Amino acid sequence: MRVKFWGVRGSIPTPANSDQIKQKIFKIIEKIPEDSLGAKQKIKDYVNNLNNVYVGVIGGNTSCVELRVKDKLFIFDMGSGIRLLGNQLMKNGFLESEKEIHIFLSHTHWDHIMGLPFFAPAHFPKAKIYFYSVHPDLEERLRLQQDFRFFPVSLDNMASEKVFVKLDPESEINIEGIKVKNKKLYHPGGSYGYRVTYNGKTFIYATDSEYKNLNLNDNKPYIDFFRGADLLVFDAQYTFEEAVHKEDWGHSSALIGVDLSVAAEVKKLALFHHEPERSDFEIYSVYKKAIDFKNINYPKSKLEIILAYEGLTLDI
Repeated sequence: MRVKFWGVRGSIPTPANSDQIKQKIFKIIEKIPEDSLGAKQKIKDYVNNLNNVYVGVIGGNTSCVELRVKDKLFIFDMGSGIRLLGNQLMKNGFLESEKEIHIFLSHTHWDHIMGLPFFAPAHFPKAKIYFYSVHPDLEERLRLQQDFRFFPVSLDNMASEKVFVKLDPESEINIEGIKVKNKKLYHPGGSYGYRVTYNGKTFIYATDSEYKNLNLNDNKPYIDFFRGADLLVFDAQYTFEEAVHKEDWGHSSALIGVDLSVAAEVKKLALFHHEPERSDFEIYSVYKKAIDFKNINYPKSKLEIILAYEGLTLDI
C-alpha cells in the first residue's frame, strides 16, 4: 500500500498568506548558525535539512487522501485537495492506463466534497468513478452542490461514468481481494471511517469523529476497529482542552488519538484534519505535545506519530 496526502486541513481551505511566509523566513534566519553566515553552500545545506514546518507548508487544502492498493486507486474524501490529485493523474496519463477510480466518502460536509467539480478526470468520458457512501442519498447531495444556483457546471455535465454504491452501516465489501469495512463515527450529520486490508496490511481513515467518553472501555468499538492498523489517519483538529469545550462539534484531539492508538496497538498514527485557525508552527506544537504525551504516559509503546502534510507519501 502507498498513501499520499493531498489535503489535510479541516473545515475550510486556508492558503498560506504573506505574513505566514515571512514568519517562516524570520524563523529560518534566527536558526542559521553564526559560522554559516556568508557561506552560501553551508546555508543551502542548512536550509535543505530544516524541518518541513520551516521550509514547506503543512497545507491549506481540505481532506483528500490517495491510497494505492495493487493496481487500484482509492481516494478518501473529495475536499479541495482532490483538485491537485486530479491534475497529477492527468499529467501522468491516468486515462490512458488505469481509468477506474474508487472514492470513499466519510460524509458530505462542504470541506469533504467541495473539490469534486474541480477533479479533472471526472470531466472525461474515459474515466469510470465509483462513489461509495453509507449515506443513502449521496448522488442527490452531490447534484445539489452543483445546482446552477451554486455552481456553473452540473454533475451531469461532467462526462465521466459515475457509479454510486450504497454501503450498509458497519459492513465490509471486497474489491478484488481488497477488504473495505466501514465504521460509524460520532459527528453531526453522521460520518464513517474506513478500514482497508490487503495482503496483511491495514490502512484506516477515521476523520471527523468525537470520542465523548474518554474511558477506554466505552471506546472499545473504536479500539477494535483500529486494532493493529499499520496506519491510522486520525482527526486531530482540536487540542484536548478545545475538544472538551466544543462538545458535540464532532472532532477530536491528538492526545485522544494517542490513547486510542496505543490501546489498539496501532503502528503509525497520522494527525490529520488540522484546525484552520492554526499556523504551521502552532500545528507543529500540537504534534510535539502529542509525542511528549506518548513518551511520558506510554514509554514502552512503539507507536510512531506522524504529522500529516500535503505531499507526504507513506509506504505501508
